Amino acid sequence: MRLADYLLSLSEEQCEKVAWITRYPHTQDCEMYRWGDIQHRTAQAVSFLRDHRVRPGDRIVNLGRNSLSWVILDLACSAINCVHVPIDPRVSSQQRRECIEHVSPVLTFRDDVANLENVSDKHLGSLLDIVGSDQLETVIENYRPNDVATILFTSGTSGTSRGVMLSHMNLVANARAKLDAMPQSESDHRLNFLPFAHAYARTCELTTWLISKSSLEVAIGIEQTLDLASIAAPTLINGVPIFFDRLCDRWRHGNYCKESLKSILGVNIRRLASGGAPLHPSTRAKFANVGHPIFQGYGLTEASPVVCSNRDSEVDHEQQLEEVGPPVQGVQVRIDDDKRLWVAGDGVMQGYWGDSETTRTKLIDGWLDTGDQAEWVEHPNRLDASPSIRILGRMDDTIVLSSGYKIQPLRIEQLANRLECIEQCLLVGNNRPYPILLVRPALCLPENELAPTILIQEQLARQMAGESHFSVPRQIVVIQDVWSYENQLANFKGAALRKAIEKAYSEQIEAAYRMSNDR
Repeated sequence: MRLADYLLSLSEEQCEKVAWITRYPHTQDCEMYRWGDIQHRTAQAVSFLRDHRVRPGDRIVNLGRNSLSWVILDLACSAINCVHVPIDPRVSSQQRRECIEHVSPVLTFRDDVANLENVSDKHLGSLLDIVGSDQLETVIENYRPNDVATILFTSGTSGTSRGVMLSHMNLVANARAKLDAMPQSESDHRLNFLPFAHAYARTCELTTWLISKSSLEVAIGIEQTLDLASIAAPTLINGVPIFFDRLCDRWRHGNYCKESLKSILGVNIRRLASGGAPLHPSTRAKFANVGHPIFQGYGLTEASPVVCSNRDSEVDHEQQLEEVGPPVQGVQVRIDDDKRLWVAGDGVMQGYWGDSETTRTKLIDGWLDTGDQAEWVEHPNRLDASPSIRILGRMDDTIVLSSGYKIQPLRIEQLANRLECIEQCLLVGNNRPYPILLVRPALCLPENELAPTILIQEQLARQMAGESHFSVPRQIVVIQDVWSYENQLANFKGAALRKAIEKAYSEQIEAAYRMSNDR
């Protein structure tokens, strides 16, 4: 099945159920749309696309923010088997132009946030004002499961952003696998802020919402999400590490107790999940301590995206929250002798749009090269638990010291991040005699200029007592800046951009190595 088929399969009773809530933050008023409304509006949007001679396989670019119109366009594209190409409106105008030129769309939809001069532009909001009488049953086109349903551009953590082709089967199979690990029912209400233009929200929020026939509402950004949560009273929220950091900033005024958390997130919250980048261990511990553990997973756009996921107690007798969890349903993984992680299954992409050469290097005999290093983690004290995967870092991030020793920086950074005195850190040292750790100290440290370095160095030495001598950082460089998307030192999901950070602090890094040589 594809998404339009799930919409078409709604029963008469389900058609009357609330599916989408549009809330107006300033007035607290809201509009509610039933599944039947969405079905009818999708049929009208299909008529609109057909009037503009859109055919199966044509590309439709969408520059809008998350909205009901965004969803209607996605479902209409699914119904006539054309290719929906959403582009995150937060990217630069240059990136936007490059993406549009790359896919050669027949139509480009925009909203007031992402305006672009183009003779084929259509305003996204107009999809909610179309007058028509077509029923969805009469407009569903034939398709094949491997037909491309969407092209999603990667967030570019490891280099150039590429257009990943995902099929109808990819999207549905991966969403069903996620629902197997973390069930969602018709009674659930999800509050969303992550962009549907990226695979995490595209699958784990939008597609799971449609398959489970629950309800959904959208907030714009992290702060509005936190402002609206107590009013919207969601049962489910997906976030990224920076979201939970901002939530903790508010929560600490309530001394991190369960009641104060519910006063922020609403009384119905039952599950929190995070992806995109590793959570700080201390952040995860705060939520686990009050009975609201944050479920983590691992994935990449090329896998639709979920590869591994923590599992809910509704699935297993005990929750499985170790590392990023075991592979999800229908996903095969193998770890080769270099610890490189490979993935196979119904979620693996069809390839990169317009880039067959790179596709051939990433897809080999049906196996996707994730570019990540990983290892299996057994759970000997839990006989019913499946082995989890531990992500060791990007293959390209491997630090090779001038001595020839190799270090996976994520391993060291994860150990360092267990220290309460460290807020963010990044290991550097490629082609150097030893590694150095860039650290943004936690706010609880003394303001004395020398104290953070001494304190962190002492605690770090104890934390890494069992590690190889060459991998332990010999110096600490204290950084006061937050690594964020706003200063271009992290991507949208909060993952640190290593090359950008090393370049930004190159003078401090050079000074630290010179100081060592002068001793």
